[in-house]
Amino acid sequence: MFGTLVAGIFLHLLSEADTCVPTATVTTPVCCPLLSQLTLPRRAPSSTNFEQCSILRRISSTCPVDGFVLCDAAPDTNPTTMQIEFFNATNVLVRTIQRTGTTLSAQVFCLNGVWVVRTAPNVNTNVTISQVSCAQSGSAGADFGFVVGAALN
Repeated sequence: MFGTLVAGIFLHLLSEADTCVPTATVTTPVCCPLLSQLTLPRRAPSSTNFEQCSILRRISSTCPVDGFVLCDAAPDTNPTTMQIEFFNATNVLVRTIQRTGTTLSAQVFCLNGVWVVRTAPNVNTNVTISQVSCAQSGSAGADFGFVVGAALN
């Protein structure tokens, strides 16, 4: 009986010693507001050489860690250059992204509840953004021809 009691106490102490004790706390990330016309409003480009007829879209997820700003050329305009510009809260231009063609995208990031953009490609330096410009230059409208007599009365 004494041996059974000692074995029972030993097993009880062993089970107490084998339990896990948490050593880290879980922190909930600070979410940014969803990208929208309110959280990242559109503004005019910094240069009058660019037109604002292009189409601006913003995409993010719930409690986003990142998002995308998309800039597409206006239909039938065939621009030479697409441009996205990001501005901070004091209207200072903090990043410009340009590309030839008819579409352009830029990735933005949520950092401590604030939307930021990288200062350059492949650089981990961020700047806070408050406004965005989506514009195009070198636009040439479409030129369509119609065959006489093909129209219906």
